[in-house]
Amino acid sequence: MILIIFITCGNMVSQKHHDGQNKTIKKDTLIALNDNVSLYYASYNSNMKLWYNLHIINKKKKIKVGKGSEFNGTGSELFSRLSPNAKYVVVDGIIKEYVHESAKDSTLHENYTCAIIDLKKAKIIKQMQQDCDGSWNKKNQWVSSGGKVVFK
Repeated sequence: MILIIFITCGNMVSQKHHDGQNKTIKKDTLIALNDNVSLYYASYNSNMKLWYNLHIINKKKKIKVGKGSEFNGTGSELFSRLSPNAKYVVVDGIIKEYVHESAKDSTLHENYTCAIIDLKKAKIIKQMQQDCDGSWNKKNQWVSSGGKVVFK
């Protein structure tokens, strides 16, 4: 199942208007996962309501998360789930952009995904779209809401 949402606004909005509102600003946002590890987002886009530029802070060392090309341009609504052994975290990855613009209306495209990140390597090791509603089990496996083990 792939979730794609299109929102159309019927007001008079120009491309220039969206570009002016669509600026990402520096905004330090820190989310502590445990005593040693935190997620750090370095920027925020208020129009899209998404945080960008993810880093892992592990024992006070800040490492930028390595992203595959399929994860570029994604933001976050600050969803995260830490594995029981604290080796992995699941974060949301949301792409929002205007795919149609005119003087009369605009279409906003939203694509919701998530990623499993190896906290020690600060690297995305699995990206998902269908199984983001899962949870960690006691064996440190990501399990979909349907009970299927998605990551071991």
